[in-house]
Amino acid sequence: MNIFSICVFAVIAVIMMVTLKPRNSEIALMLGISCSVIILMMILSQVSIITQTVNQIIAVSGISTSYIVILLKVIGICIITEFAVNTCKDAGSQTLSNNVSLAGKIMVTITSLPLYSDILNTVLSLAQS
Repeated sequence: MNIFSICVFAVIAVIMMVTLKPRNSEIALMLGISCSVIILMMILSQVSIITQTVNQIIAVSGISTSYIVILLKVIGICIITEFAVNTCKDAGSQTLSNNVSLAGKIMVTITSLPLYSDILNTVLSLAQS
């Protein structure tokens, strides 16, 4: 599945939603959410490529796997948060969208704390030398 196919699918879905919205806004909303989930599933089918590439990078570079795990968790949090935020906005709930966005930012910060700690320890050890 390439980006062109995904974009064409999304544009067709939007045209259908705009057409349906005056007559039945609930169906239009459900169509939008369904199409979003289908696109997400299309993208998730490509995860194996990402996994293989990350494993190759780890093998070649010798980077600690704990750093890669943190990076992947943060990317996952960002993707899931963005999907939820956009769904909330589409449903007309800006307040809920803002709260989900804030929760995502806090979760990224919490997930990254071990990385911040390692960086601080490295800087302190260099400063003491």
